[in-house]
Amino acid sequence: MGATGEGFFVQGEGSDLGYLNVRDSAHHEDTRQFVNSLWAKYEPLADVHFQEDAKNHFLERFWEMYVAVTLMERGLELIPIGGEGPEFYFEISQRRIFVEAIAPGPGTGLDQVPGPQYGVATETPTEKILLRFTHALAEKRKKYLEALRKNIVSGDDGYLLAINSRGIHHGAGGNTMPYFVQAFLPFGPLAVALDPKTGDIVDSFHQYRDAVQKQSGQDISTKAFLDSEFQFVSAVLHSRVDCVICPKELGADFCILHNPSATHRIDPSVFPWSKQLVLRDDELIELKPNFSSSGRA
Repeated sequence: MGATGEGFFVQGEGSDLGYLNVRDSAHHEDTRQFVNSLWAKYEPLADVHFQEDAKNHFLERFWEMYVAVTLMERGLELIPIGGEGPEFYFEISQRRIFVEAIAPGPGTGLDQVPGPQYGVATETPTEKILLRFTHALAEKRKKYLEALRKNIVSGDDGYLLAINSRGIHHGAGGNTMPYFVQAFLPFGPLAVALDPKTGDIVDSFHQYRDAVQKQSGQDISTKAFLDSEFQFVSAVLHSRVDCVICPKELGADFCILHNPSATHRIDPSVFPWSKQLVLRDDELIELKPNFSSSGRA
């Protein structure tokens, strides 16, 4: 249970400048009201350290609230875990679907995604961006295996990984395909085939790319959703929302990539209000959202 029963923001020192700015600035009254409205609905699910932790990890805690409230407002009943393990779960056809939220930052060291450099032409660091997504998935796999060992989750449960890439510069892009998709399925750069006589484009396709390389020379797989060790992931939900830059309708920013190799898949009908991507016959199919629809419990 949350600490105050009142507003989300609490007094005291914190290291997250975004949190301090939204909490203390007179210019962010509307933003504070929005965050407080999420907190009013999420508080029964939150652990006792949630508000204090937000002072140092604001985006992560905001993202957790945002995902939860969106799912609840779309008709899904969320059940908190408490303590260790994923944040919460919902049930579909008597199967528990655990939800784990993560908001990776730019990383550190040689593989860090550089921040914006205004007035300077720079090349998009695609491989470094992809590494932030693959690292997030690898970290959550470790935690999933620990939760499995402790019987917090079971092999009969589904798993939805919610990734917010607001903390990764350039993370919204991907040219013709979102970066989070390129990180988990072996789609590489777009290539075109030209008619040698006319110069017209006669075909286009994404090159096959099953790995990206760290600065150390280590290859990191970008085909997790085709590998057995990640079959526990039913789908990945992606967004770049934050408390200032967000749609008027909760969840309008979501894009869900279904894992074609998942042990327990989630039927797309659960998320009719969200943009969804499904791999069929090696082709990525986009399912258009219907924002007037709700999920089903």
